Amino acid sequence: MNRHHSTLTLDCAGLGVPPGAYALPSEAAARDHATAVGLDPETFAAHLREHFTGQRTVTELAPEEVTFLRAELDHQVAERRATALDYFTRHVPLRFATAAPDDVARDWAAQVAAAPHATKSLLLVGPVGVGKTHYAFATLRAVADTGSPIRWQAYTAANLYAALRPRDDRRADSDYESIAHAPLLLIDDLGAAKLTEWAEEVTYRLINDRYERCLPSILTTNLVPGKLGATIGDRVASRIAEMCDRIPLKGNDRRKAGQ
Repeated sequence: MNRHHSTLTLDCAGLGVPPGAYALPSEAAARDHATAVGLDPETFAAHLREHFTGQRTVTELAPEEVTFLRAELDHQVAERRATALDYFTRHVPLRFATAAPDDVARDWAAQVAAAPHATKSLLLVGPVGVGKTHYAFATLRAVADTGSPIRWQAYTAANLYAALRPRDDRRADSDYESIAHAPLLLIDDLGAAKLTEWAEEVTYRLINDRYERCLPSILTTNLVPGKLGATIGDRVASRIAEMCDRIPLKGNDRRKAGQ
């Protein structure tokens, strides 16, 4: 049994593990376990191969085979989760390092982990200070909790435009592609200020690239949808309306609490 990744969809739900591609357990480990529980090593190994290639359902595996496979996959999940949480810890701003996701964020994260190109983006809408940025990073934490290897980038709109501002060197195009084609992108405070013609065009290019490539994004804005187009352009607002599920956040300005 070679160490390789499954080419077909593993029955993750039946095995109780997050969706994703998993490495087939080693032949030596499978044989040792089969011998230990009194099963034929050849049959045991063959059944695992058949499950990974879609020829045998999880319900057709023996209980001992399911137990072994689940334990092997749980180990892979733990390794992936540790790696993903390390990435989150190294890239999250300190203020949001302990942001805790709610059930909505966790459900969205599970969808991203299972099928990122089939998952709608998120548009977090609400007035200043209600916790949109906190919620956005909590959602990224939820993605890390799934063990997904997806690598995200996060920018405020102001920092995004600073990073993409025209320069004389040849890195401008590669910098743009690195951001626009990021597997998961957070843009905070979109539309916080009226855009220049250049910034509006860059915003259109970036959102349109992600729209066409079906790349998941998390966008936050203080503007209600009806006013978004007046600030960032109707072409951008139209694509955002189609590509995003809107999550309204309400409340008072938390930053002013206690003043």
